[in-house]
Amino acid sequence: MEISFSKIKQSPVDINYSKDGIEIIGTLERVSRDNIKLDSNFKSTVEVICNRCGKEYKIDANYPLGLILSDGGYNGKDELDVVEFYDGKIDFDYLALSEVTSIKEDYNFCSECQDTDELLEVEF
Repeated sequence: MEISFSKIKQSPVDINYSKDGIEIIGTLERVSRDNIKLDSNFKSTVEVICNRCGKEYKIDANYPLGLILSDGGYNGKDELDVVEFYDGKIDFDYLALSEVTSIKEDYNFCSECQDTDELLEVEF
């Protein structure tokens, strides 16, 4: 799903993105000439790998997602959660993939490894 930056005005626009078990539901609102604020909730079930034992398992991700979406390079200084687009369109497939990738690349520990203090040694 893509939305043109030019279609987003000062008043909030409702967004309901759902694809491949990923949901982004919220609003888009213009905050400056080149920047749109996404205020939403992200929901998905993501298959991850335990960083300790290597076992695959699924986690349910459900959290608020707030981003600044920039039409071109971002010139602000205070924002850390900025996504830049260079074709004049907001690509929700890209945003969803980015969030799932971020979850997978985080440190993930299965229920068996989460509360253990046992030293893990692996010989190669």
